[in-house]
Amino acid sequence: MVRAKKAKKPLPKALRVVKRIFQTAGLIVLAAVILFLIFFGKVLFRTLYKGFDTGYKTVDVRMTTEQKIKDLDYMYDLVCLQNPKKEVFEQAYGISYDDVYKKYRKIIEETKSEYEFLSYMSCFLAELPGEHNLMWLPDYKNSCANMGYAMNDIYGTQKMKDYTYSWMEYFRDDVKKYADYKPLEFNYVGGKYIAYDKYNEKYAGGTILTLNGRDPKEMCFDFFERFAPTYDGINKCYYRYYLFFNDRSGVKYTAEILMADGTTVTAELYADPGYTIAFFDGPKAYPEADAKPAENKSSQDVMADDYVPTTYKIATDKAKKLVYLESIECNTLEGRQRLVRDLQNALDEVNAETVIVDLRRNPGGSSNYAYDILLPLLFSHDVDFSPRIVGKLNKHTKQYDSAINRILFTSDWKITKKDGYYYFNEKASVKGKATRNYKIYVLTSTDTFSTADIVTAICKRYDNAVIVGTNTGGEGIGGNPINCILPESNFGFIYVPTVNVDYPEDGIKGIEPDIWSGRTVEEYRMAESLAKQGKDPSSYEVRQIWDGTLNKVLKMISGQ
Repeated sequence: MVRAKKAKKPLPKALRVVKRIFQTAGLIVLAAVILFLIFFGKVLFRTLYKGFDTGYKTVDVRMTTEQKIKDLDYMYDLVCLQNPKKEVFEQAYGISYDDVYKKYRKIIEETKSEYEFLSYMSCFLAELPGEHNLMWLPDYKNSCANMGYAMNDIYGTQKMKDYTYSWMEYFRDDVKKYADYKPLEFNYVGGKYIAYDKYNEKYAGGTILTLNGRDPKEMCFDFFERFAPTYDGINKCYYRYYLFFNDRSGVKYTAEILMADGTTVTAELYADPGYTIAFFDGPKAYPEADAKPAENKSSQDVMADDYVPTTYKIATDKAKKLVYLESIECNTLEGRQRLVRDLQNALDEVNAETVIVDLRRNPGGSSNYAYDILLPLLFSHDVDFSPRIVGKLNKHTKQYDSAINRILFTSDWKITKKDGYYYFNEKASVKGKATRNYKIYVLTSTDTFSTADIVTAICKRYDNAVIVGTNTGGEGIGGNPINCILPESNFGFIYVPTVNVDYPEDGIKGIEPDIWSGRTVEEYRMAESLAKQGKDPSSYEVRQIWDGTLNKVLKMISGQ
């Protein structure tokens, strides 16, 4: 006799509902995990991989002349010949890129070492279209840490670890040989190259009159520098942010220097791009070295590192109902959250009517900072900004596909492809949240670059903002830099493969201000003097002593 199974007693309705909720939640979590692994798994793996001590094997990194030329040709084709607006750059610069290539090909053929090859390749890259172009001393850890997700697929591999560590060991003596050289740096200010006292004690207070009998403003494309030419809208010329010389190695220049006491001295200055790389990159690549080049400090601005404890500074003036914000970079999430809180509190505290946004030292960062974090606090209405971007299709530009489709999850950035080119709209629109129609003054300089350039471009379209200063450094509204590896040396570099179709001049001359005002040599020297007195020349209060651009805006606000 078979006993019938006892029927299960159904769960109460409430428990059945709870069970279904847990089942549904479990499926959602599972789906989320699967999607995460699909979209982010590779990035996560590469990120974790970087932290593993996988070791490396030494690779023979010595190069023949033929290999060096192959790398040169590869970079020239990728960065220059595939640039969809190459002729726009040639016309603006007044040069032929074919002539530039021929000049560097001869130099590369004559290089006596791999380190010298790297040095001149970094200079060649800086002369090709685009100011984001940058090449650095091979450094596996630093590259992986600083170049973001797009770098993971390139550097987070055993091959690149082998090559990078091998190059680091191979270049150790090359970098160390410069340890005792004296830096002689001259910064471009107000149309002149003036001695940066911290790295140029010998000619402190001096201004270059001539180099080999010529005005240095006329020699922009004669210099070997790793940073791209920048446009001076006041003096109507291109220049290098600084000229970085040393006291004994490289191309020799005979300089006439006007000293602070009015006398003129003749000096011998030497330009060696290998020394520049050793000076800036050496301390990061070889922090344990006994003999290091001078400390790694940015010197495009006299105050760049020494007086900047945070990524922004806020000051208020209750009498003027004014908030002054100096935004120094656009990066860390924690910094953005603090900015929202601190800026809103400052606006409320003084019942603000006017906001000064100082971007003169802002080299960029995350573009979301511009249109999702900062500007919505200041704009009382929406501003649409969607310039069209074009680039040449190649194996490297697939990084745009992966970045946009995997990271951003937005159809607004959808790429279309046609006839070997790809197109997308760079959405930078702002949803205004401010309850008051603030009058906004945006202060700019040629150090206003990348994302800071985006902030400026959007403010240009906002009907209650005025741009005061000089041309920006540009390249904020032309896409994002991607990362590449040279095929023979396996050196890494970055460049922007796209051009803004609507505003192609932005990548060449930057955004023009509504009201021109640039820093003078006298202001520069006054800021240096105040710094030596222990005062912070970047503070709002001290700026009013020396900063002509800020004072011009303050007079405008007061109706003077």
